[in-house]
Amino acid sequence: MLDATFYDLLMEASNAISQAMTEARAKSGEAAEPRPPILALRAGLAESPGWYLVQAAEFAPEPLTVEKLRVRDVYASERLAAAVLEIMASEGWLDRADDGAYALTEAGWAVLHRSRERVRRLLASVEMLPEADLAFLLSAFERIIQASLASPTPPGNWCLEHSRNRAPADDAPALVKLLHYFDDFNAFRDDAHMAAWQPLEPSGAAWEAFALVCSGEATSLEQVYHQLARRGNSRHEYAAALASLARRGWLAIASQPATYQVTEAGRTVRGQVERLTDSYFYAPWSHLTEEEIARVHGLLLQMQAGMQEMSKSSA
Repeated sequence: MLDATFYDLLMEASNAISQAMTEARAKSGEAAEPRPPILALRAGLAESPGWYLVQAAEFAPEPLTVEKLRVRDVYASERLAAAVLEIMASEGWLDRADDGAYALTEAGWAVLHRSRERVRRLLASVEMLPEADLAFLLSAFERIIQASLASPTPPGNWCLEHSRNRAPADDAPALVKLLHYFDDFNAFRDDAHMAAWQPLEPSGAAWEAFALVCSGEATSLEQVYHQLARRGNSRHEYAAALASLARRGWLAIASQPATYQVTEAGRTVRGQVERLTDSYFYAPWSHLTEEEIARVHGLLLQMQAGMQEMSKSSA
């Protein structure tokens, strides 16, 4: 049960809460609040003002730097990270120091506080689960997160610790806490996955390109670049990344113009990394009994089914 599909279910349950907020606002007739235009820039992507604002809250009171951002967002180019930070500074949300560090300003904090209050207000009218089930999930997730924070290295808990820096207060509404626990799981999954593949020493761009080829989503440089251009790396950089993977024997060049296929050695490496990722990520779940894990699984499925029903009714 505890495999990659279970993690996907966690993320789908998180999406269900977000969709429920959207539905609640639509039913209330409340108009969407005007948002600063730069929040629409690359909205939904990791390399965006919206996500970097969240990261700023995770690092506060320490300032942001390109280097800190790329510990977790290791797939993005330094150029793009720096450009997004400069845009945020030009908006007055960040204050850039001469050493390249960016501190949150009062204006930046105000945007964050308005976003948090909007989420809290919308969640107040959302009912995802019966109260007893919701209380069980919160208790189970708290135990897992605390165990994850005590994880040895590897995998470590760098991403998770920073995610917890912006955790809701103890007296926050239950759904607000639950939504953040899903963010915590996403952060610790990043800790686990990076701990699994980074000792092999490919670049972030190479590992992400390798994953695309392994999944069959890309077989050529152009396909890789098209799908990953959002990361800010150039065609030349992805060409070099693919060439490095071929030199390792993980990819084979099938023809000219070059198409790439994963080799048996590459499949073995990929499989080992995915198994190690799951091993790291799910180790803290040993603090739950099998019956408790089964109940968590059932409640996540219930949340997923509720999201699907909402999608049907709004179609």
